[in-house]
Amino acid sequence: MSVDERSAASLIQEMLDGVLDDDGREDLLKRVESDEAVRKLYFDQIAAHSALRAVLADCLPPPADSANAVEVEPKSMVADRSRRKVFAFVASVAATFLVLFGSIAWLATRNPGIGQSKGTRPPAIITQAVGAYDREGVALLSGQRVQPGELIVDRGVVRLDFVNRARLTIEGPAKIEVVDEMRVSLMSGVITATIPESAIGFVVDTDTAHVVDLGTSFGVSVGDDGTTDVCVFEGEVEVSSPEKKQLGERPHLLREGEAVRAGAGPSAIDSIVYDTSAFEKAWPVNSGVLQTTGSMRFVSPGPDFHPGNYEDNDHIVVFPERRGFVSNETIRVDMVDPGQFAKTSSGEKPVLLTKQKLTSYLLQLNAHPEGKNPNRRRSVRGQITFAKPIVGVIIANRLLKQSEVVFGLPGVEYPGPRMIEPRPQGDQRPGFDTVILAADRRTLIIELQENPGNLDQFRVLVEAE
Repeated sequence: MSVDERSAASLIQEMLDGVLDDDGREDLLKRVESDEAVRKLYFDQIAAHSALRAVLADCLPPPADSANAVEVEPKSMVADRSRRKVFAFVASVAATFLVLFGSIAWLATRNPGIGQSKGTRPPAIITQAVGAYDREGVALLSGQRVQPGELIVDRGVVRLDFVNRARLTIEGPAKIEVVDEMRVSLMSGVITATIPESAIGFVVDTDTAHVVDLGTSFGVSVGDDGTTDVCVFEGEVEVSSPEKKQLGERPHLLREGEAVRAGAGPSAIDSIVYDTSAFEKAWPVNSGVLQTTGSMRFVSPGPDFHPGNYEDNDHIVVFPERRGFVSNETIRVDMVDPGQFAKTSSGEKPVLLTKQKLTSYLLQLNAHPEGKNPNRRRSVRGQITFAKPIVGVIIANRLLKQSEVVFGLPGVEYPGPRMIEPRPQGDQRPGFDTVILAADRRTLIIELQENPGNLDQFRVLVEAE
């Protein structure tokens, strides 16, 4: 085994043990994507890990009614050996939990929360933190309580979940004050918000705008000059200037696909072109995507949402679909376990249990003629990591059409046909598609190759938050 392979083996084991940090995981997945030997090692260790779990399960004594069991040793010796194995396994698990809870307790004493009034019920908690640090360089961590007061995100992305189920994602550099569970003040930076019925009326204040949610998803950004932009992804919000609000002037009503800009002073709030580019880093985290690397592009929702409207030769485009949807239908999928997608017969397709609460995403490469060589075949690579485990991946064209009845957005016409072409076993020719579900069950490693005028698509079903 080469030095690179030994290094990769250590990283794979750390991932399986759950101790690999974000940087290490990103490095590992890049190597899995680019190095055939490391990819083989990756899948071999996953298989070994699964086999080890099966062996541990076999350590338990057989059921009392196992009348047909073959006795190789006296029962007393078998039972005693099983008890020793079980005791060793339980002891190791107990030790792991002691370390885990000790670490949690230590972190709690080091950083009990953010803001003031540590003894009161916090209005929010950090549920996701991606490379996030405050201005002192201290990491912001998932699980930290956020009390009323100032929160500064010097860099990275942080998601806050409020007790009323409102979700707010902050992209650094940003400065925000959490007033209570129904109000925040944004002094600088970019935020996106998803507000359920339980939190309708949620307020985002800036120096130049007063934004009141009416049940929606929206983004707010404050520039260096104090100018505020408000962009509505779904639903409706009301926007007014602080001065005119005090005079009782009627606020501006913004609907899905609309945006306004509010400047300093009592100037009018002006409509601007709907453009979600300022929120492309914060909105994915708000929507359940923890991280993307490589050539991935996340599309914010809006009135023009239509997979057929997006032609992009340089990115695998991610479309958010149904969120927290419970299906009464039987869902057949192509992948449920870690590994690389390969074609199987229809009778071998896994079936998901009904009544699962799921969120769906559609991923696509829609190539089109462009540039000096318009008919050149496009090759795009990327990785996407979701905040929750992936339950299933749907790739076959027929299964995609069936699943659109359940997970497709109402009123959206989905294009077709869609063809993911995996490499046949033993075929060494270039030009095939690769979809790999990583061992963490949250990450997809993707390489799509497509000729202009053709389309690659697949659907990812993730545990709902």
